[in-house]
Amino acid sequence: MKEKGRKNRHLANNLTAYGFMLPWFIGFICFTAFPVIFMFFVSLTNRRLNGISQFIGFTNYKNIFASSTFRNSFKVTIFFTIVMMIVTAVWALLMAFLLNYKQRLNGIFQFFYFIPSVIPSVALAYAFRTMFGKDAGLFNALLSSISGSNVRINWLYNERTVYPVIFFITLFTYNTGQMMLIFRSGLNDVPVDLYEAADIDGAGFWTKFGRITLPMISPVILFNTVTGSISALNGSFALLYPLTGDTGDPNKMTQVLSLLIYNEAFSNYKVGYGCALSVILFLLACVFGIALFGISKKYVYYEN
Repeated sequence: MKEKGRKNRHLANNLTAYGFMLPWFIGFICFTAFPVIFMFFVSLTNRRLNGISQFIGFTNYKNIFASSTFRNSFKVTIFFTIVMMIVTAVWALLMAFLLNYKQRLNGIFQFFYFIPSVIPSVALAYAFRTMFGKDAGLFNALLSSISGSNVRINWLYNERTVYPVIFFITLFTYNTGQMMLIFRSGLNDVPVDLYEAADIDGAGFWTKFGRITLPMISPVILFNTVTGSISALNGSFALLYPLTGDTGDPNKMTQVLSLLIYNEAFSNYKVGYGCALSVILFLLACVFGIALFGISKKYVYYEN
């Protein structure tokens, strides 16, 4: 009887646990699993925006890989993701270091730095588009007042300036502000006695940074790089569309896959083709995640 009672309690505990998890399972199936499966199914059709579709197999994928537009967009996506991930992670780590020093007004500095991060990406992009405008842009006005001549640089549509400007804007996105807070939390968890022992041995700043700080916060670096790469792949549309449009001007230098998907599905009305591109973007995000976790096995230090 006791054994039967223990089994019943164990079953009841399991059912209770699964009951609490049920809302998550329902949400995952309805809003993640089903859309992904449906997207793959639609990618095998020539579905148009008006709903008319016919099964065509892998024709969309054949057309994609034969397209020079896709090849350019794929290269731009890889470049944009890697550079954005590095730039935002390094900047967030630098800001976290500055905030970690025990000085006055650190809380106010963190508050004002994080404010742009909670502004919607579209609103932030339009604000910076105004600032870097050719005719009435704030940045051109400042350069004109400093140089004494009329500066009219089209920052967002110039092949030499578009990338520096866009990566500068990414420093103020939500992803960078979130990284900064996570890095700061990780830095606070590094044992102080390790630094004290290094000071006794006469270690300098860079020695302590390379031998103590980086290994101890390497799990945090892994988390931020994974979330940063996924954010760059999936969230770049909200930033780039207001800045450069769906064509990825100048000369398609900023047409990442998310912009190409929008252009094909909603401008050219080729929903099936757009879903095939979405499947490729989904697989690319998986590859980035798997690659980063594979690298982490060699470089990430876990204390236990």
